[in-house]
Amino acid sequence: MKKSFIFCALSLISINLFAFGWPVENTESNSINSYFGQNRGDTLSTSLVFSEPTLVKSVEKGELLVLMTEEQDDSDFFPTTLGTSVIISHEDDLISVYGNLDKNTINSELTKNTHIQSQTVLATTGMSGWQNNNSSLEFQIIDTKNDVAINPKILLDRLNNEFELFFSNVTLKNKNDVSFDLRTQRSFPAGVYRIYQKRDKVVSPYKTNVLLNGIISDQISYDTIKEENNKLYVIGKKKYTSSNIYPNKENQLLGEVMLTPGKNTLTIIISDFLGNQKQVNYFLSIY
Repeated sequence: MKKSFIFCALSLISINLFAFGWPVENTESNSINSYFGQNRGDTLSTSLVFSEPTLVKSVEKGELLVLMTEEQDDSDFFPTTLGTSVIISHEDDLISVYGNLDKNTINSELTKNTHIQSQTVLATTGMSGWQNNNSSLEFQIIDTKNDVAINPKILLDRLNNEFELFFSNVTLKNKNDVSFDLRTQRSFPAGVYRIYQKRDKVVSPYKTNVLLNGIISDQISYDTIKEENNKLYVIGKKKYTSSNIYPNKENQLLGEVMLTPGKNTLTIIISDFLGNQKQVNYFLSIY
């Protein structure tokens, strides 16, 4: 656990040295159709998916690594339905992936090992991937040295716009799979509980924090997604897999807490990339 947090911290120190340009012209919050860490295809999405047809540009200088025109590949992190895609290698073992492109618009100068400047036009979006016949970019950044998918918004130029986060239908579920709705219930038996809320179909928080009586009980970060034993996971106080974060299509895990008998204050905080937070407090009676 401690090593995982140290790894994430060191990764972010290195990552913060970069400021990649955006792969699309429209960078408003409504240009994003699905965030990194969202539930897509019953798994954690390692992509940032944009919402509209667009011209696609390289985010940083590098070399063309792969130009895929088939709808299959052998990578753990690349969905098998990326469609026509361009993959570019950058410094520090990073690669950027541009999926769901129109093969007829691929820049004719792109060949393997071609040196590419930042903001080089690659193609326009197409309908070759799994975007439900939507012409939109699926974008990824992979750290090949540490074998993790990086949340692209960490590396991209920071913008002063984000979707506003909201709490919705927060519930607790114990190990016996019994749920308690915090809108109406504030008294429960002692035990370990997982905290869920109704997920937003576009936005996923950058971080979620759970505190009990002012002490951090759990924190889930969507900095990176790693693969282990053929399962993708994010780091909280433990490794949370896709099925942990999204036990169904409606709910998203906010964290885990041990509730002990007595009066307890449960605090939940969700944060975006700009540091904006939403906080809610629940005053619980535990028996």
